[in-house]
Amino acid sequence: MRSRPLSAAKKLFLFFLFLYIYLALVPAAVYRAFPSSWVPSPSSTEGSLPASAAQETAPTPSPAPASPIPGFLENASIPGQTPVEPERFFTLHDAATGETLQVSDQNFLEADLACEMDLSSPEEALKAQAVAAYTYYCRQRENQMQITCDTERWLVYVPESSMRERWGEDYDAYKKILAQAVDQVFGQTLTYQGKTALTSYFAISPGSTEAVENVWSPDANREHPYLQAVASPGDSFSDGYLSEVSLSTEEFSEKAAAYFAGDPPDLSGPAEEWLTELEYTPSGMVKSAMLGGKAVTGSQLRTIFELRSACFQCGITEGRFLFTVRGWGHGVGMSQAGAVFMAKRGANYQEILSHYYPGTQLAQPPATSPGNA
Repeated sequence: MRSRPLSAAKKLFLFFLFLYIYLALVPAAVYRAFPSSWVPSPSSTEGSLPASAAQETAPTPSPAPASPIPGFLENASIPGQTPVEPERFFTLHDAATGETLQVSDQNFLEADLACEMDLSSPEEALKAQAVAAYTYYCRQRENQMQITCDTERWLVYVPESSMRERWGEDYDAYKKILAQAVDQVFGQTLTYQGKTALTSYFAISPGSTEAVENVWSPDANREHPYLQAVASPGDSFSDGYLSEVSLSTEEFSEKAAAYFAGDPPDLSGPAEEWLTELEYTPSGMVKSAMLGGKAVTGSQLRTIFELRSACFQCGITEGRFLFTVRGWGHGVGMSQAGAVFMAKRGANYQEILSHYYPGTQLAQPPATSPGNA
């Protein structure tokens, strides 16, 4: 008996059935017979680091996909895109806790600015302070000098938690002020002859800053000629410009003896003869004096008697020593009060820095993303 020919529909059904079987089963058979050499195994990507190394490596949010071709585009740069440098950190010793802190440059600079300045100051003054501070601490880092802070006393650095605690509901507003000032100058430093400058600063001058050789060492101006005396007349309008310290003769002698432990000055004569021969610098600071027969500097006297600055006059009234003090700080470099005064009168941060550090150059940071240096 002759078989009846298959209908067109049955032929089409059988065709697709064989095609499905071929596509579903043949690749699996081939894969088992010839395993692929480029498929990564779990052991090559996970668990390859020893436990100690894995613990020290910072986790990433998601693993980067592996390239199927080893070395493909590895270390290649994309035209028009600037490589991003790793984020830099300051290592700080916290005198309050004894701990060692690692803080990113950006966070450090914002915190230091909060420690140093009244945040109601003009933005150009804040920017000038940010550049001066960043330059100063970058120089310390370059010279591998220890950077000490005190997080309890708000000296040099303070953590965000302390800011929130002190500022309360004003935290967001103050943090915005800090971020805006720092973002605009982040990475900028002052240099002198290609080297990072020593950009010291202080609170209030007595009307002029002081030349570095009159405060630290006689030859300091050779390496730092930009730390010279410049006029800063606006400081006299600042709160804290004028202060007084009153000491009994007993308190005076105790402080002097404590400073010169083991070899105290001779204060056996009349009190009027204890502090004599005061020599002043052109800026009005005490440069040198005789204390009970000992030659001392103005900076030493400031430390001994806990004066705000070395710009003082001393007299005896009703058996007590009275120090009348002008300014606040060592007097070398930029006056923060002077920076505020200049900014209020229209000076930008570049002009402020140029005034207080004459001869330095403002170096721009490399083209990197914000937060990196």
